[in-house]
Amino acid sequence: MDHLEAVVELKNTISEKTINKLIPLLDQKCSKHLSVGNDIKDLSIRNVMGYHLKNNIPTDIFYFNFINNEIKRAYSLYKTKFPLLETTLINQIDLLKYSKGGKYDTHVDANKNMNRKISIIINLNENYEGGDLVFTDQKGNIIKKIKLGTGSVVFFPSNFMYPHSIEPIRKGIRYSIVAWLQ
Repeated sequence: MDHLEAVVELKNTISEKTINKLIPLLDQKCSKHLSVGNDIKDLSIRNVMGYHLKNNIPTDIFYFNFINNEIKRAYSLYKTKFPLLETTLINQIDLLKYSKGGKYDTHVDANKNMNRKISIIINLNENYEGGDLVFTDQKGNIIKKIKLGTGSVVFFPSNFMYPHSIEPIRKGIRYSIVAWLQ
């Protein structure tokens, strides 16, 4: 099996009704630049406004559960391809808003400090330019590029075999949600 078979985009998975509930939430909550690990804010590496849903704020708990249910529904489709996958617990959900110039350079989602097995990206819109999800090999060569559609959900392993980036936004705003299964 080619390792890229583990990168799965499920198109049109999130309904328009759900998207219409989530985008206003992202507009409201995504007000601070997110860091690049260890609370380092480096806009030359990661330029995105975001918000970590918290487990001690009632509204955040509501949306965490709402988004978690959407992920579980999509995950059941991913799991049909990988029935031996045994992870089900979501350990973090972040809301993201990429404006013009917004990007995230090549990185991996798991390291010794983060218990992440599967990465999840939920794309809420497509009326922007740029912002493609790009996977590279270990030398930085592009091996897969995905222009995500509205309502698409992408699953992929979080480990070192899946370096990826979000290309700079050239026009518009890209709304997305990221989460990780541990």
